[in-house]
Amino acid sequence: MTNKLLLRRMSQDDERALEELFNAHSKWLYTTAFSIVKDQGLVEEIVEDVFFKLWQHRYKYASLENLESFLFVCTKNLSYDHIRKRGNRHFISLDEQMLNQHEMGPDQIYELNELNELIALSVKKLPPRCKSIFELVRNKGHSYKEAAKILNLTPKTVENQLRIAAQKMYIDLEQYFQKMKIKVS
Repeated sequence: MTNKLLLRRMSQDDERALEELFNAHSKWLYTTAFSIVKDQGLVEEIVEDVFFKLWQHRYKYASLENLESFLFVCTKNLSYDHIRKRGNRHFISLDEQMLNQHEMGPDQIYELNELNELIALSVKKLPPRCKSIFELVRNKGHSYKEAAKILNLTPKTVENQLRIAAQKMYIDLEQYFQKMKIKVS
């Protein structure tokens, strides 16, 4: 069933339509959130929050044109919100991430590794200033204020550059997300 039809059914209070959307999209959203927050428990909470938001505003989103974009942006924003709330201090190194993979199945490990490689390639393509801000905040765990001070910028500039980075990276990763949607649909 198409996303548009499921959204229309949801707007008529059909909970099974929400469940079908969750089953079709949650797997790649888990991978997306995990690539940002590196915490399996938090990932589940974030993805559930995304679909809760979709359900809460089901009448408003009944005519949503690009559900995948909405889900991606919502997942990314909620993930970054959680990071900001916990002070950007609890990033897990890649080695620790590999140790936590015993909880994941082989397919999830492969998909996570593939996504991490695509993200790394996308980061390399960012403009220099955007790339250094992204690395300070997302990879090294600095707050916006700390990154702004290090680079002699305003926190708002850091925020804007991260938004630009997210947009450019989404464009780079869009085919991956489409592929993941096709795999789980």
